[in-house]
Amino acid sequence: MKFAIIIPFYNAEKRLSLSIDSIIKQSYGFLEHVELLLINDGSTDDSGIIAAKYADKYPSNIRYIEVPNGGPSKARNIGIHNVRKDTDFIGFLDADDLLTNNTLASMAAFLDENQVNMLVPAFYYLDDFGKKEKISAHKLNNRFDQGNRVIHIEKEPQAIHFYIGGTFLRYEHLKNFSFDESLRFAEDQLLITQFLLESKSYGVIADAGYYYYRDLKQKGSLVSSAWKQPDRYIPFLQNVYQVYLTRSKELFGEVIPYVQYLIAYHAKLFFYKENSYFKEVLNEEEQEIFVRELQKILQEVEKETILKLDTPLVVKEMILSILRYGWPIQFEAANIQEVPVTTVKENYRIGKAVFIELYLEEARLNLPDEGRFIAHTRFRGLPTKIIKRQVDQKMWDVIVRKQGTIEKAIFKLKPYQNKVSIYYQDNMTKFTITNINVLSSILAKLKRNKELKRKFKQGGLS
Repeated sequence: MKFAIIIPFYNAEKRLSLSIDSIIKQSYGFLEHVELLLINDGSTDDSGIIAAKYADKYPSNIRYIEVPNGGPSKARNIGIHNVRKDTDFIGFLDADDLLTNNTLASMAAFLDENQVNMLVPAFYYLDDFGKKEKISAHKLNNRFDQGNRVIHIEKEPQAIHFYIGGTFLRYEHLKNFSFDESLRFAEDQLLITQFLLESKSYGVIADAGYYYYRDLKQKGSLVSSAWKQPDRYIPFLQNVYQVYLTRSKELFGEVIPYVQYLIAYHAKLFFYKENSYFKEVLNEEEQEIFVRELQKILQEVEKETILKLDTPLVVKEMILSILRYGWPIQFEAANIQEVPVTTVKENYRIGKAVFIELYLEEARLNLPDEGRFIAHTRFRGLPTKIIKRQVDQKMWDVIVRKQGTIEKAIFKLKPYQNKVSIYYQDNMTKFTITNINVLSSILAKLKRNKELKRKFKQGGLS
């Protein structure tokens, strides 16, 4: 099996060597099976010198290509056009990310038994590399819970995939595609989705890992600045989401659930607090065009698909409000449920009191006269502290939760109170919200973190 891996880079001198070394150290035999293409996208630091030294050391396996700065799409396309013709799969790696050293071996073994055109290893975030080594799993990693397997997108519509890092595509099929160099956002998502709609399935490699390095300050500011660009709005809807809808109808005769879920999952980002630049970036005429375009796209998505999203209720309410009313924006909260909809957060800090917080998802001004939250430990009940919003909560400058609505209920545990049961009780019934064993929760969290670090070290990345 022949693999080509493309690393486009721009001013990546700090961690470029780590990324390259994670390829050279692959257990599958770098010299026999791997070609590495390093595409210098107009760097002005010493990353070009670093890449050139690797190419000099491994002239048969590493190619160094310099191009004027044109963005990652152009750099990746240049890489695709320059791979050897006997290549089986092309993979993509960002210049500060890492692959576990068993990745290619696991993929090759998987391909001996399965015929797929796309492979994806498990995805992890790696914060403060070399210091804290804080590791966390991507939200979509539940796809890997059943081990290495083939996912059929028509059977598992929620098993969406849209990021290029660590993704490997069969070269013979990739020849028919290219990254859209006119796009500044989601060019990788667009290519992958078009590719998957034709292939209809892909392989997940649970026993390998792609580690995405996060410099939270730097990458956080880059993500934030992206939402300040006009291209992130109307052109994005037309050039990305609309393409999904059109291509799905061409290939399947309908907008398949996979595409519906992908659009809903991604569109929720427009409404997150850190992306609230809508009215700052667009004038009123552009705001209207954007909202009406988004409404048209959401009309292709089933309401139940939106409700299934793993996101705060207020975000779902805003999406459904736009679907229903369009422009001007009229926010409509969901009906209040008999039992309050809550999200449980366990707050543990070494040497500090344990707090259990119930965040109310609904837009409640008050609990009913007969309703209350109660918590029981082994020996006694706990007092409940109800916190109400001090200011209006807004989304795109639209009030979504008014001042005075209930934000959360807080329970404070003593050090000796290890187990707690939390209920909602009205005058008729007592409903269980959660049962928490503090010690078990802490140990489970420590175990998860230890397991993630163990996998990281086993992957040859420590």
